[in-house]
Amino acid sequence: MTTTDKLSPSSLPKTMKVAIATGFGDIDANVHIDNGWPVPAVHTKKDELLVQVLACALAPGDCRVLSGKTDWIQLPKGGHPYIMGGDVSGRVVVSKSSKFKPGNYVVSRFELPGPWGGLAEYKVVKESLTEHCPKSIDPITACGLTASTMAGKKIVAQTVKPGDRVLVIGGSGGVGSSVLQYAKIHGASFIAAVSTQEKLCQALGADRVIDYRKEKWWEIPEFQAEPFDVVVDMVSGGDWEKGGRHCRGISRKGTYVVLPPGVQSEVSVHGLWDILSLTFQWVWMGLWTRLNPRVPKCVMPDGLDLQNGDLSGMLKDVAGGKIKPVLDPASPFHFDELEVRDAICLQKSCHAHGKVVVKITDQDGL
Repeated sequence: MTTTDKLSPSSLPKTMKVAIATGFGDIDANVHIDNGWPVPAVHTKKDELLVQVLACALAPGDCRVLSGKTDWIQLPKGGHPYIMGGDVSGRVVVSKSSKFKPGNYVVSRFELPGPWGGLAEYKVVKESLTEHCPKSIDPITACGLTASTMAGKKIVAQTVKPGDRVLVIGGSGGVGSSVLQYAKIHGASFIAAVSTQEKLCQALGADRVIDYRKEKWWEIPEFQAEPFDVVVDMVSGGDWEKGGRHCRGISRKGTYVVLPPGVQSEVSVHGLWDILSLTFQWVWMGLWTRLNPRVPKCVMPDGLDLQNGDLSGMLKDVAGGKIKPVLDPASPFHFDELEVRDAICLQKSCHAHGKVVVKITDQDGL
């Protein structure tokens, strides 16, 4: 089935096309298309919906699950094979909700500790992680908003004040591109980005773009003389040791923002001890910097904590033109084995500029 115009619960097929991971590690060996996967059923829980997926956006979490390094918390209970992908745009097919009706055009974020289930023709989603999507936002763009753009908005709201000088490390990525734009909206007086994509970052609001292959932001005299109030590290958190903790390019009274784990962070979670160890490291870093007046505060905001109205407010920002979502130029990828593998390879490379999206279903009738 390739269209959504006349789809109803009674016309649902029994099987569907999915992209699955059959093991850990190598993408070519472990990522495959399966055309006979059972269509999932909606349980009696009131917060579940079945959607026909139009498009699915990839994220760093997809590569972490595939790597096997976070198997203890992120591998689905059923193990391998599992359906990859998390954030989707789609049409509601089955709903027991008063808010969502069959035929509604929606976006939905993956459920923690995923992401799973998005690279499929149908997906069961949580009502609490789903929102009506304005028709002015096409499905290819929409599927990448619920995690990345929403996280960018929440990060800025929690850390940036009017008049702040802000640096975004990884400014052309899925979240970083949103942080740049929301920082401008929140009244940042100066915004710099670390990225190889100068024109893109300038178009998103950056006053200065630093090519990390040529310059180190903490070594630039301009920023030593006028340090940043906020540094948002969307890459790995590694620049904390090089610049942040030594107050090179960032004010002692400033804030260094890092998401655990970042886009390039290598973390291993194979048991309870690993979780406790990582949690202790993150908590200790935050506490130590708050108690030490000689270094900036290191904070780790929860960009995935959704409250009622968060998604609808963010979607209004996009529909109203306040925020411009960024797709990697290679997107959308087709829903076949070779292109899905290519999409995952691009996501894994950490060099995607914007969201990496796979088009699942033809978007007729929007």
